[in-house]
Amino acid sequence: MTEALLTDLYELTMMCAYLDNGKAETASFELFTRVLPERRNYLVYAGLQDVVDYLENFSFSKDDIDYLNSLNLFPDWFLDFLKEFRFTGNLYSMDEGTPFFPHEPVLRVEAPIYEAQLFETAILNMTHISTLIASKAARVYSVSRGKVLSDFSLRRTHGKDAGIKVARSTYIAGFSSTSNVLAGKLYGIPVVGTVAHSFIMSFETEEEAFRAYLKTFPDRSILLVDTYDTVKGIEKAIEVALELKEKGYTLRGIRLDSGNILELSKLARKMLDKNGFKETKIIVSGGLDEYKVDELLSSGAPIDIFGIGTKVGTSSDSPYVDFVYKLVELGGKPVMKTSSGKRMYPGKKQVYRFESFDRVTVWDEKSGGRPLLKPIFLNGNRTGRLPSLNEVREQFLSEFEMLDKRVKNIYEKYVYPVEISDGLRKLYNSTYKEIEEQEWK
Repeated sequence: MTEALLTDLYELTMMCAYLDNGKAETASFELFTRVLPERRNYLVYAGLQDVVDYLENFSFSKDDIDYLNSLNLFPDWFLDFLKEFRFTGNLYSMDEGTPFFPHEPVLRVEAPIYEAQLFETAILNMTHISTLIASKAARVYSVSRGKVLSDFSLRRTHGKDAGIKVARSTYIAGFSSTSNVLAGKLYGIPVVGTVAHSFIMSFETEEEAFRAYLKTFPDRSILLVDTYDTVKGIEKAIEVALELKEKGYTLRGIRLDSGNILELSKLARKMLDKNGFKETKIIVSGGLDEYKVDELLSSGAPIDIFGIGTKVGTSSDSPYVDFVYKLVELGGKPVMKTSSGKRMYPGKKQVYRFESFDRVTVWDEKSGGRPLLKPIFLNGNRTGRLPSLNEVREQFLSEFEMLDKRVKNIYEKYVYPVEISDGLRKLYNSTYKEIEEQEWK
């Protein structure tokens, strides 16, 4: 199955109308957000790999054409045109893993307008989920104090594709592993896991369940201790761990999934240390997000690993990013929308990053700082290889380390300085004036 029909119908009808009316000027569309979600001081750009794969392999299959024909909507000449249609334009993009802010284009497509228009919906879809989740995961990473974070969200994500993208996006934003086996296969992300309460409950006693699991996996010995009485569960885990030690294995960890995690983790640490299991890790899961992780660590919880699920996998406190894909130039002429409350800047743009602020400029305007938008496709051809997932992760870690601490504060709103250059302001004013004069004619 191709992804060519992963679009809204109006993208195809507009494409047909453009062609029917001889409109083939080169258009530039930029992807950006005008405002950040209420609970966010930044976003983390992700999803570029999906966009690149989509554009590079784009084509309409015979089945796609047959389906479009069955709609009795499109003329034969248009369907014939689609049979040979491929991406022929340019793509500029920030690196995946880059934090960004309002009015900063993270991606630009340059192509004949009928072509650039067609890709709008799919590009928004692919970048939205990945950016949304990477941004939420980054907030958890920002308060994790070097503790290990793992994605446990698959069973609660919004569908199969989301589950895969969540694992990739959280890994980019500082998580170390995932429970999602398919994501591990596809992306090379380390996979982890313990047991469910049902496994413990399937045996007559808790000790029997612990021994059964350790019999099969003595070198992956992580025990879930809160199916019944958690304190007794820890005691039984230690008892079984002492037996395991005699066989030359060490209890790698215990997992807490309910109750007063702060007090139970402290008690577990004392009990484990007292019995010679100082190297045994304490893993917690269940309803965790950046606020809970920060609360636990600020209170001195001796937790080594956090299994983060639903609240990050669904970005529960902020479930969408208001991404837009807007036409900014047509036939070499800057254009913009002037609707109330939907401010945008015309023309092709570049974003420059300085030590403590960003600057958005006209594309060819001279500026200091580090340019963030780079060519990915030119004339339909890749300019080079994309970074590996681990390189993208390192990109995020490096960029995130340099961000002002106030930006990373999960409790207080801070507006990161984004300058609009003199050249871009002038272009905005002249374009606005020209639109007004045209409208009054």
